[in-house]
Amino acid sequence: MAPVDLELNGRRVQSVLIENSVVFELSGGCFIVIQSRMRIERATGARTLFAEEDPDEELQPIRELVGSTIDEATVDPAGALRVRFSDGTRLQVEPDDAYEAWNVSGPNGALTVCTPGGALATWSKNNQRI
Repeated sequence: MAPVDLELNGRRVQSVLIENSVVFELSGGCFIVIQSRMRIERATGARTLFAEEDPDEELQPIRELVGSTIDEATVDPAGALRVRFSDGTRLQVEPDDAYEAWNVSGPNGALTVCTPGGALATWSKNNQRI
């Protein structure tokens, strides 16, 4: 099974909200919400982060993505979210066995959710489940 394209190419990160989860607000009314551990890879190195547990200063690499543009956002067959930014930064979120690890929403009710275990639940723009 080939990776699923989330159709976020060219979207710009307008803001990042970090509380118990990480919420990326993207251009065009799209959002990425991460509620699990994430791996960020940059030219300066790679690290695994978890908004619910890590101290605020450790999450700075996530904040630095504001202004970045997404080159590619896909989901692999196991349910892992993979986002590549124009500056070469890569973000990856593996599925969680017990929780919804991430979701991507778009305008008009479009929503893709990584359910526990990595299966995807998807609703189209007219709010119909697919």
